[in-house]
Amino acid sequence: MLVKNLNLELAWIGIPDEEKGIIKPIYHYGYKKKYLEKIKISLNENLAEGRGPTAKAFRTGKIIIIPDSRTNPDFLPWREKALNYGLFSSCAIPLKKNNKVVAILNLYASEPHFFDEILKPLLEEIQRDLIFALKKIDEIKNKFIIATAVAGVKDWVIVTDKNSYILEVNNAVCKTTNYLKEELIGKHISILDNPIALPETLEKFEPIIYEKYENVSIKKTKDGKEIFLRQEIIPVELPGNIINFVIIGKDITEELKFLNKLEKFKNRDLLTGLLNLDTFEIKVDEILKYFYNTALLILLDIWGMSHINHIYGLETGNKLIKELAFTLKNIFKDNAILGRLGGDKFGIFLYKFNDFETLAIVKLLERFQKTLKFNDISLNVKVNIGCSIFPMDGENFKTLYEKADISLKEAKLQGPGTVVFYNPIFKERLQRNLRAENLIVKALEKDLFIFYYQPYFYTENLQLAGFEALVRIKDEDGKIYYPDSFIDYLEAYEEYLFRFEKIGLDKITTKIKSWKKVLSFNLSIKSLLNTAFIRKMGELPLEISKNLIIEITERELAKTINIAKQNIEYLKTQNMQIKLAIDDFGTGHASFSYLKDLPVDYVKIDMLFINDLTKGEKEKNLVKGIIDLSHNLGFKTIAEGVETEEHYKILKDLGCDIVQGFYFSKPLPAEEIEKMYLTIRK
Repeated sequence: MLVKNLNLELAWIGIPDEEKGIIKPIYHYGYKKKYLEKIKISLNENLAEGRGPTAKAFRTGKIIIIPDSRTNPDFLPWREKALNYGLFSSCAIPLKKNNKVVAILNLYASEPHFFDEILKPLLEEIQRDLIFALKKIDEIKNKFIIATAVAGVKDWVIVTDKNSYILEVNNAVCKTTNYLKEELIGKHISILDNPIALPETLEKFEPIIYEKYENVSIKKTKDGKEIFLRQEIIPVELPGNIINFVIIGKDITEELKFLNKLEKFKNRDLLTGLLNLDTFEIKVDEILKYFYNTALLILLDIWGMSHINHIYGLETGNKLIKELAFTLKNIFKDNAILGRLGGDKFGIFLYKFNDFETLAIVKLLERFQKTLKFNDISLNVKVNIGCSIFPMDGENFKTLYEKADISLKEAKLQGPGTVVFYNPIFKERLQRNLRAENLIVKALEKDLFIFYYQPYFYTENLQLAGFEALVRIKDEDGKIYYPDSFIDYLEAYEEYLFRFEKIGLDKITTKIKSWKKVLSFNLSIKSLLNTAFIRKMGELPLEISKNLIIEITERELAKTINIAKQNIEYLKTQNMQIKLAIDDFGTGHASFSYLKDLPVDYVKIDMLFINDLTKGEKEKNLVKGIIDLSHNLGFKTIAEGVETEEHYKILKDLGCDIVQGFYFSKPLPAEEIEKMYLTIRK
């Protein structure tokens, strides 16, 4: 659920192994699960492997966030492997029982800074809910053992050891089988004929220790009469690692009665009488098949429900849920389908209304933004609501539910008593763009744009060929913002773009003067179409232009090829020394038919092709074709995203001219470039 709902790459749970001094994964799910193979997390704080987020969360009991796997020093032992699998940010959430951390939930995302302070309330809620669930599981186990022991008047109750020898039976067993209790105690369960195949070793019991185990078997009484029984086997772990089993059996008549009753209630939530999630979905989809009007799916939950349960107890929490269900029934008497979809989440499918905002949502919020009293307890209850609209937001329950759930999460982020209608622009663009604009304006005003430089090398001898300049924003407090948090917005608005690229070009030319090395600079297609900017580049002095490579993204170039071609030819006419590289070649409308007519110097083969090099001959031949055709047209080739020695060797064999990637170096600040690659003459 976490991987799918939060769009994560991987989630896993680890538990401490005190004997081995490690934290070992026990459950996992995700697309990058191979990352966990041979991963080592130590409990020893003195080791580098013991100072990462998982071990730190175990020791401190606090949520630990790694905003960026590439830069966080605590993540160094796992950095290379994480980056190879595209895991750029993570967090570790400790789970406690009896105030002791017993497990750590680890989440990984494919983008840097996915886990941040904005997301932290959601992570804390996940932590609270899981801790509460663990506590509730223990309570249920204890109550179930007691209830099982005393509820055996009509049903068979047999207690055995782990080897199936009878320790106790109730009167129902003796009455039904005609055996005396003394004749059964100490005997193997097979005395009752057709014995339950209880495993002889604890290891074989694992499948039924953690889930309900049932079977139907035929028993015989002492005088040979057959009894048809449905048996439930409940394993019970006692102090000292002692395993007993409680076996509850019903004859077929009782079973049929039970099944009839179960059939009546299986579609309902027993606490509230509302539909459960599965039945709610079926009912909604049945209506939508033949429905042509507007309908509204509302998801509602109680603000701070886990806190209420923790402070006031489950009984009060259940009373609150029942009160909410009662209120919903009164508000939506004959114009909606109601369901309790899990925990404190309720579903309302409103398909008969005139003005749903005033009729339903506002009225419901008014009812639940007030104080409710249960015995001597007063609760100031508020709710959050997320909505999706049929058919605008979806034509089936699954789609409507997903979008209403997104809206509900957004409502919870905004605070209690909030209603949010699904709006992908609001959620996915508006907030992101607002943050990006604020960041860009601040960077322009305070000169916060900086460049990191990734070296690239001649394939044949690995001598330094130059550097690619990659933009970053460095805040006053030293925080680094990567392009994924602002570049799309920057390129969308020319007002900011042209100001930035003027600043960027000045910084690049300054570095060329100082370093006397080739630098490549990513240029937006909009700037390539900006005549004033092109003229400025055409006037660059020789010492600068001979070491400058302009990179244009291939898919953007293809959209405006005619105008772009004119400006490129003009630029080359004014300044023949400036080089042109086509970036990300092959990811857009790749066509050598137009490239052959452009004064192109380099073709940069996109990393998607490089990553696939080791898959097979087809992938290798595809890259070879790009290289050979480029050479035939007079272009040099640059392979980006080279991450392994095998990638490099294949590219060398294929005749690629220049290589670039994490195998050689990640992008580095100017200071580190100067220390590692350059000797600057003062």
